[in-house]
Amino acid sequence: MTSELAILVALLTALLALIATAFKFGSWYGEVNSDRILFKEFMAEVRKDINNILIRLPPLPTTGESPIRLTELGEQISKDIDAKDWATEMARELIGQTEGMNPFEIQTISFDYAKKFEPDDALLTKMQLSAFESGIDLDGVRSVLGVELRDCLLQLNKLL
Repeated sequence: MTSELAILVALLTALLALIATAFKFGSWYGEVNSDRILFKEFMAEVRKDINNILIRLPPLPTTGESPIRLTELGEQISKDIDAKDWATEMARELIGQTEGMNPFEIQTISFDYAKKFEPDDALLTKMQLSAFESGIDLDGVRSVLGVELRDCLLQLNKLL
């Protein structure tokens, strides 16, 4: 009987160990699922916050790609303020300064020039109106002028 009792005790111990293991596994599984649900809720909230931030960002007239290009908004601003005509006129004045420069240097000069030049009253009014209608600041409009001037100078220097 002693060996039967020992077997019974061993089986009972094994059964209790199995039940305890199953309980621990169930608890762990429940915690993992709970964490997954909380993580999904957290990610949904983050997505919502990112979308809200993106909605509040102002539209951009230029892309961050290389080389910098005009977006659809930038193209519209360019048309509204006759930026290509302005760039052609300014490029004639600046062509001598850009001879022998690489495209990056020409871009730098173009953007600096567009930032610092003083437009006449008619152009300033067009720039301000375009900035207002596009929901951007005057620097954004000036960046459109910079892109147009750069492209014109690159063409004159036969780099584009």
